[in-house]
Amino acid sequence: MVQGPDESTALFEARRCMSCGHCFECDNCYGVCPDNAITKLGPGKGFSIDLDYCKGCGLCAAECPCGAIDMVPEE
Repeated sequence: MVQGPDESTALFEARRCMSCGHCFECDNCYGVCPDNAITKLGPGKGFSIDLDYCKGCGLCAAECPCGAIDMVPEE
């Protein structure tokens, strides 16, 4: 007899699927940006970050549940 995963394994796997590194447009970055530097581009199109307004606080990257935002040093 083949069984599916137990409850704790199923919950672990369900959490893991949120960290693929691809934006699924949860709007967390948009909601936490204190500088209004993030613009919604429309369903399925993601977001745009206006670097003229972004102060580099990192809240967007910290709140992204899938790791789709990377902070890199300004050159």
